[in-house]
Amino acid sequence: MATSSNIQVLLRSYATRQNSAQVNVTEFCDYIKKYAQHHAQEQAELLPYINNANELVRKELERLAEEKQILFISADPEKKEVIVISYYIDKCANIYQNIKKNSAIPYPSNTDLPKNTPSEVMKKESADVYLANTLSQETSKEHSLYCLQLPRALPSILIPTTFPAEELMAIALSKFQMKLRKDEFHDYFLKKLKVANPGKDLTIKNFFTTVTKKPEEAIRSIKNASDTFYQWNQLCFFVRQDYEKMTDLTAEDVSLLQSVYLLEFCIAHYRTKAQQNLQRDTALKNLELSLNKPPYYFTRENINMFSDSRGVPLLGQYSDKDLSEFLQNATTNAEENKLPSLLTFMGINNTRTYVLKSKVLPLIVRLCTDAREAVRDQITKDCFNNLKKFASVPEMKNQELFEKTLENSVKIHSPILYALLNASFLKALQYESRGMSELVTGHIHLFTDGEISPYSELLMISKEEILTDAKIMLPVWYTIPVVSWLMAMFKGQPKQKKQKPQSQSTQKKMIASDEAETYDAPSPLSPQDAATSRKEELKQAALDAEKHYVPDGSTLERELSSYENAWNRMLSKQAKANLTEDVNALIRDYMRKILKTLRANNFTPERINNLATTLVKTPGMQKIQDQADLHMYVQLYMVKLIKGL
Repeated sequence: MATSSNIQVLLRSYATRQNSAQVNVTEFCDYIKKYAQHHAQEQAELLPYINNANELVRKELERLAEEKQILFISADPEKKEVIVISYYIDKCANIYQNIKKNSAIPYPSNTDLPKNTPSEVMKKESADVYLANTLSQETSKEHSLYCLQLPRALPSILIPTTFPAEELMAIALSKFQMKLRKDEFHDYFLKKLKVANPGKDLTIKNFFTTVTKKPEEAIRSIKNASDTFYQWNQLCFFVRQDYEKMTDLTAEDVSLLQSVYLLEFCIAHYRTKAQQNLQRDTALKNLELSLNKPPYYFTRENINMFSDSRGVPLLGQYSDKDLSEFLQNATTNAEENKLPSLLTFMGINNTRTYVLKSKVLPLIVRLCTDAREAVRDQITKDCFNNLKKFASVPEMKNQELFEKTLENSVKIHSPILYALLNASFLKALQYESRGMSELVTGHIHLFTDGEISPYSELLMISKEEILTDAKIMLPVWYTIPVVSWLMAMFKGQPKQKKQKPQSQSTQKKMIASDEAETYDAPSPLSPQDAATSRKEELKQAALDAEKHYVPDGSTLERELSSYENAWNRMLSKQAKANLTEDVNALIRDYMRKILKTLRANNFTPERINNLATTLVKTPGMQKIQDQADLHMYVQLYMVKLIKGL
């Protein structure tokens, strides 16, 4: 399709062929029409220009004028003449290419443009501002011509944006070197530097050699803002001081002064940039130190408010982009199979919260200690109120309900603790710290058998203690049986009516099908005898299952060892032992839950296979490659656990 870029290229080419930036629009339209007739078969997008060249070309020229790529000479509605700015850009670029070959050629200036050239074809800018802006950019998409203003009424320098600023710095250095290589100037300025730096003759000599004979190393020393920054400033000042005293300057002298100013601007830019980088790096280190301070968990808003030891905000010493990149890298970059140094979790009001990995476990311990009193007081108060009303307190009789009550209370009184205990990285952090054996911090056991410890253990609160404290708070007459009974008659909640006894057949059906009950069927034996009898029955069932899994001539331990070596292929002995212990801990935890409902008549190879299948399909087990051998190992270990009751 026809685009403005096609017309712009053709207009640029047409101006170059005419050797003039001023183009007659009518003649250019005729040129486009002929060009379209000649190249229509090769470029189908040119077909509309054959019959309607004038209208289409003028529309394109108006758009180029809005983009300041061309300039109409007058406000004439017909707009017969235009100035092609790219013509001047190309001309200046060619001059710079010639200067790169011959440093004696002066910089392009306004005098290189034709007379009566409109000032609108170029943008005026201070040389130091232009260099500061362009040296920070890798490439410039702008297609313009700049007129760089220099101090001391020196002639301005023209530079197209297509010519990199770093190459302009290299040209300035080459002109500077050309002057200093001359014998009289070489010895003169070298001596001035030595006088200004007594006792550093060797250092000054090496620096001067670099400046005059090693252009690449000299440019590198400017960009790196190295220790030679002070010598660079001195040398430029000495040269500029001498030449600014002169009244009659030759073209060579003017070119030298222009180069000195350009070099000084470049040196100042890179020096400022180095100072900003140093300030940013120092501020980011202070940021890391602030993350190591209480309360150890911070939202992005909190981090934005960090300040240094002087009270100066860190945000400003580094940019918001620098902070985002730091947080992104700290929360994603990590060693293989390890968590990153900075972790995130959803804190209060689902706000992303940051915490250092090294501070997670100590923070949990501190929060548990801080939350204990508030949680304990609240639950004690609730228990007291229920007892005072003669209402039932089921959580004081059932441990699972008590743990749930503690969890709900922690969620209210310490939401950060609740969020950390439910964070996705906590188990991975425990796995990463498993070399510490059982992690114990102070008197709190954070993990038990690979899982986070119950809330009652984390907070060191027992339901018996809560119930005792609540009863102590009751008035004295609540402890007198007859009085408390009478009060319960009037204040207590009505008891539920007893259900009618079910038929014997219904009871048998419920007992036969119910495997989810948390108690065994009523037994004529005492509770202790019933538990002993159930344990012996389970052991016998495990012995029967062992015969199914263990071949003749082998043992349960031998089979376990064989299958363990099959699925656990870790090379390191310690790593292998740790992995086996993690798997065993998962099996033990699983069987501890199943044991509450497990009956001897149900502990069959089929039931064991189903239990093992369920456990092996968990995310933690799925990471192990050899699933078949792992499945068999889980079944054998279950038999071993029940057998060892």
